[in-house]
This record gives sequence, structure tokens and C-alpha cells, in this order.
Amino acid sequence: MARSASTYGPLDKEDAGGQKLIPTGSLPTTLHGTADSLGLEWHLPSPDPITVPYLSPLVVWKELESLLENEGDHAITVADFVDHHPIVFWNLVWYFRRLDLPSNLPGLILSSEHCNKYSKIPRHCMSEDSKYVLIQMLWDNMKLHQDPGQPLYILWNAHTQKYPMVHLLQKGDNSFNQELLKNMVKSIKMNDVYGPMSQILETLNKCPHFKRQRSLYREILFLSLVALGRENIDIDAFDKEYKIAYDRLTPSQVKSTHNCDRPPSTGVMECRKTFGEPYL
Repeated sequence: MARSASTYGPLDKEDAGGQKLIPTGSLPTTLHGTADSLGLEWHLPSPDPITVPYLSPLVVWKELESLLENEGDHAITVADFVDHHPIVFWNLVWYFRRLDLPSNLPGLILSSEHCNKYSKIPRHCMSEDSKYVLIQMLWDNMKLHQDPGQPLYILWNAHTQKYPMVHLLQKGDNSFNQELLKNMVKSIKMNDVYGPMSQILETLNKCPHFKRQRSLYREILFLSLVALGRENIDIDAFDKEYKIAYDRLTPSQVKSTHNCDRPPSTGVMECRKTFGEPYL
């Protein structure tokens, strides 16, 4: 999440006549010209991260229905919604973002208690305009990372130095080195998915203690999208090549796979049509 911040210091912007004006960031225009009388200082807060469980669409619907029945429609239009019902709120934000639907929900974050614990500005004076909030979907949150190895697309970014800071995350993780990743990408360019699939399984077999949660499909697809560019990957065509490659696996290789490694089902493809293709 990001709050809009002016290039001027807090409450320091002046108009042509010398009158101090409050930057538009997260403050409404009704406060213009009243900064001195309020004596307020605006600092961007750094709220603590928040984690909530994922709810299925049906559960979200039932929870929202119950909330509206008990507290009325007004409950979902005020910032208290963020603080008092965080599970329902953040799941709704997630679903609206995945479906790319407009919503007033992100704006409520700006004036929530969670984001303004130490702010001296009255909450009723804060903007609740969603245009000041950035919702960014992450496929891998390193703070919640449990797998012993990094996702291949993150390792690719580290090796190619697109994101030098990623090097800090891969200390001691040499299972998939730069040469191996380049060979995988080279194979993918030639519509060869079997090669990368075999290389991953072979590498994982050398580390029997390695317990993974990410599927082969996910690893290879995301690596393809990042290394070759989203505009150069036809995911439907990739799915066909992945199925062909999976069917070519030997019995010994199949023993090393998990259920999640199987080609995506028709249901998965339908979900992708609804929620959109992966965005990295």
C-alpha cells in the first residue's frame, strides 16, 4: 500500500500569495488554509504488516451478508470496517483487485486506525480517495516464505541483476545457478518444456531433504513470463506444451512429482478466465 506524498515537506507548500496550503496527498481540500490553526504535522505512518486468512468466495459472501444484516450498509463505507472486520475487508480488497473492479474499499485504509496509530491529524479530516492507494499483488511474499529455495523467477532476477537486492535472499541457495537457469530459458524459447521440467526434477532429486510447495508448472511458467516477457508468452500454448512434456516423463521421474505438478485442469483454466492471467 502506498499513500500519496507531495514533493514538498508536510504542510510546507505555499501558493503565489504566500499562504500555506496543505499538500493534497491524503488530506482533503477543506483543510486548505487552516494548517496553522490546527497546528498539525503530517508524517507518513509505517503501519505494522497484517496477515489474514484467505476466504473462499462463498464464505466471503456469507460473512459480508451477516455483517450487513447486523450492522447495516453503513458498516462497509467507513474506516472502522478495516479495523473491526479485517478478514472480510482484506479478502474483499483482494477479490476486487483480482477481478479488476472499481471499489471504495482501498480509500478506507487511509483513515483507518491501523494506518494512523501515531498520527496527530483527526481521522475525519483525512481523505478516503482510493486513487491514493496502490494495491499490488505479490505471488511470493518473502516475509512469509517457507520453502527452502527461492522461486526460479526471483533467482533469475537476482542473477541478471535486474533487482540486485534479491541477492540478499539467495545466500546458500546454489541449487539453481545462473547457467542452469539460462539453459532452461533457452529451452523454453524453443518451445521445449520437457527440458526444464527434467532439469528441475534432477536438481531436486539431489536434495532429498528439499520439501517444496511450489509446483513445476508454476516454476516454469513464472520463469518464462519474467525471463522472456509477458508479451512473448501465450499461456494457452504453454499449457499445451506443458501437458506434452508431462506425458513424456519416465516412471522414475513421475515418482518425483507431486499432485500439484500435473497439467492444469479445465476448472483451473476457467478460473484464470475469470480472475485474469498471472501478473508479475
